[in-house]
Amino acid sequence: MRRIFAYALLALLTACGGGEKSDRTELTQVSFLDLPGWQSDPVGEAYTVFASSCNAMMRRPAGYTTRTGEVVGNDAAWRRVCADAQLQPVLNDAEARRFFETRFWPYRVWTEREPLGHMTGYYLPLLQGSLTPDAQFRIPVYGVPSGYVKGQQLPERAAIEAGALAGTAPVLLYVEDPVMLFFVHIQGSGKVQLRDGRIVTIQYAAQNGHRYVAIGKPMRDEGLLEVVSMQTIRDYLYQHPEQARRIMNLNPSYIFFTLNETESTAKGALGLSLTPVRSVAVDDDRAAYGVPTYIATTHPNYYTQQQEPLNRLMVSQDTGGALHGPHRLDIFFGIGPEAEWAAGQQNTRGDVYWLLPY
Repeated sequence: MRRIFAYALLALLTACGGGEKSDRTELTQVSFLDLPGWQSDPVGEAYTVFASSCNAMMRRPAGYTTRTGEVVGNDAAWRRVCADAQLQPVLNDAEARRFFETRFWPYRVWTEREPLGHMTGYYLPLLQGSLTPDAQFRIPVYGVPSGYVKGQQLPERAAIEAGALAGTAPVLLYVEDPVMLFFVHIQGSGKVQLRDGRIVTIQYAAQNGHRYVAIGKPMRDEGLLEVVSMQTIRDYLYQHPEQARRIMNLNPSYIFFTLNETESTAKGALGLSLTPVRSVAVDDDRAAYGVPTYIATTHPNYYTQQQEPLNRLMVSQDTGGALHGPHRLDIFFGIGPEAEWAAGQQNTRGDVYWLLPY
């Protein structure tokens, strides 16, 4: 039965590209002994994140499917494990490890074109803003344009910045820093502190339909940067304001937001609070939300600035416009300067495993 189930899973997902190597999602069944560092990861926290995701997923009409309708795993098996998790939303590390080992099989996720996964990071930025415009706060933060249909292609970033959607897209608020707003577009959400001290959340709602282009590569190609990271890009844009707009417009992708005036935590696409280094964003065309996702890669240490192993069980709870592929992940690092630094430095390859119930 396991062989049949694994074989059925190999049929999962999407069209092959026109190149020599396929971009089809492939799943190879492994054992928990094959997961680097599995026994040393304190998975009790990851279990709590999974249990909360179950609560959200069981309310969705098509849980554990991609946005394109592909089923990840077996619906009846998901319902069984989620029912158990809802009865016991908190377990210690040993109990949680036993829960996963007795109800799930790990599958390495890969494609012929990209055998290894790609992991970057994101965090929650804080901007200064106002609900009304003035000389200081003049950069609009747009909500979803009226009449927008998911997947619709709208004007590119440069045209939107020039006012192409004025009167069509509602302005949620105004900020003073176009560079930080650009990074909120990359991160997918952020906090804005208003004049009266209140802090509100702006969160990803839609995208203009143009593919995300990372501006670090063209900046390096132009000789503007030697080392590419979020920090070096940001510093250059601040130090060269006369070039900042042109450089940011190299990325045609543009994000539209929703505004939450009461939420105090970072929330992902599932509407749940994100947990640092346990919540991960995925390409929801190629991966499902709520899936326990084990990664075996490296990450930078904030204090030593050296790469160290990062072998962790996470849960897919968010998405982002820059993510393309079943094993293209964005790790949520939290809020604050350490999270900002770690997110900016995270750019590694490694193995990605989905834990699927049986």
